[in-house]
Amino acid sequence: MTRLYLGYEILIRKYQLRVPPLRCVYAAAERAIESRTFNADGEERIELPLQRITDTETLVGQLTFAFKREQLNLTVLGALFEVPEVIEAIQVWLLDKPSSKYSRMAGHLAAWLTGHEFEYSLPAGCPRVPLLDPTDYIVGPAVPDPKFGIVSNLLGDKWFSPLIRRTEKLKVWLAAGLAGKVGEAFRAIEPEMLARAVDYLYLSETRSTYSIEDEIPDNSRAAKFRHLLEQAGEPGLLTEYQLGEWQSQIMSARAAEYQYRHGQNWLSRAGRLRNIADFIPAPPDLVRPMMESVARVALAATTGALDPVLASACAAFGFVFVHPFWDGNGRLHRFLLHHILRQAGFTPAGVVLPMSARMLKQLDRYSALLKRYSRPRTELLDYALDGDSATIHMRSPQPRWLYAYHDFTDICEFIYECCQACVEEDLQTEIVYLRAHDATVRDLEAWLDMRQAALNTLIDVIVQGHGVLSKRKHKLAEGLSDEDVARIEATVAAHFSAYIDHRAHPGV
Repeated sequence: MTRLYLGYEILIRKYQLRVPPLRCVYAAAERAIESRTFNADGEERIELPLQRITDTETLVGQLTFAFKREQLNLTVLGALFEVPEVIEAIQVWLLDKPSSKYSRMAGHLAAWLTGHEFEYSLPAGCPRVPLLDPTDYIVGPAVPDPKFGIVSNLLGDKWFSPLIRRTEKLKVWLAAGLAGKVGEAFRAIEPEMLARAVDYLYLSETRSTYSIEDEIPDNSRAAKFRHLLEQAGEPGLLTEYQLGEWQSQIMSARAAEYQYRHGQNWLSRAGRLRNIADFIPAPPDLVRPMMESVARVALAATTGALDPVLASACAAFGFVFVHPFWDGNGRLHRFLLHHILRQAGFTPAGVVLPMSARMLKQLDRYSALLKRYSRPRTELLDYALDGDSATIHMRSPQPRWLYAYHDFTDICEFIYECCQACVEEDLQTEIVYLRAHDATVRDLEAWLDMRQAALNTLIDVIVQGHGVLSKRKHKLAEGLSDEDVARIEATVAAHFSAYIDHRAHPGV
């Protein structure tokens, strides 16, 4: 069967562009109807009837197809517009068809990405064209480009510009008003019970953010991170000074940095003689401008220019993709979710959503979202690590377009899911636990003489055993008869039945 690649894919192949693989590839084939298939990596292939394609040969034809049918890919375009003959072809296109919205989009984007000055004058009466269709994308403030008659409505700038597709899932969440439900959920709980629940949520979030990185913090480090969580949402921009102060608070004095890195860092998994980088983030000269752009995206949450959950997702993941510090980036990235959500008023002051605990429960998915950005970019780079993996030597360019642009749609959906689950499941589950715990203590104290701390531990262990005290934990019931233990188990099981059933069958 004759098959011709279309749009971005043929441009990548024709000009041998070293860019991450496309998530959706278009082709034309001798078939009667359009077909869609998915491979094991999640890549989508769309094949169109060949007779419906009018121009499969020229740059103009393929760019027009990409603008019409494919999502905007600034990474591919950034690499493409570095090719001199491409810039020359766009110049000819602009002169030949000055009123075409696609020639103007190409001219605008090439000038924006590369700084090239085109010879061009917009014909009178040409309608202004938005770069992104608001029905298909989440858009930012409109910034007109008078030269080409294009209105840029990207969410960022040339240093960092996340793309968010307006999927059906996001449409539902954006219309649901989750922020209002968060406030209602916390206000519906009596103050004393809420204070106890929030105390647990802070503890859960602190432990989970370290557990994601396979770390067990000592009491001092855990206390510092909790204190940082309590400070989240204070007014101010995400400046290098502020982020450096936060980094120094959660790291040991030896690892405190106070400023962005001035060298190339990388991430590698432990292993003898691996000498393989799992992620090589942006080079040091891009860190500061990229972080300034990430901060502007975060600011959009507080000004109302962007939904708080979307802004927090883009800024927090943008931060960890830049990896501006040598250490502590992961914990700060998760802290930023709380900071931006609370700063925008999504999360009430003084409370915390256990986002890291949610991520820990879906660690494979969370890791996959990070790797979807890091792996394809790192695989394009030529580098060398020394024998003990202490230094890295970069042998290939690290252009801005490789790092600055990414589709954040899946990330935003994940963070929205986490926020919803934190409110509707985690908070409510903790309240159910506390009410059951209080009822159990009241019943047991009527006949059981045991120190409060020891009783609390015994109840917790029986709950963890699904209503049964395991034999290896029987030392906690020292001095109690078998009949006493059975009575305690029955009391715990009676009050915690709903909680235990939920733990045994989550989501049912």
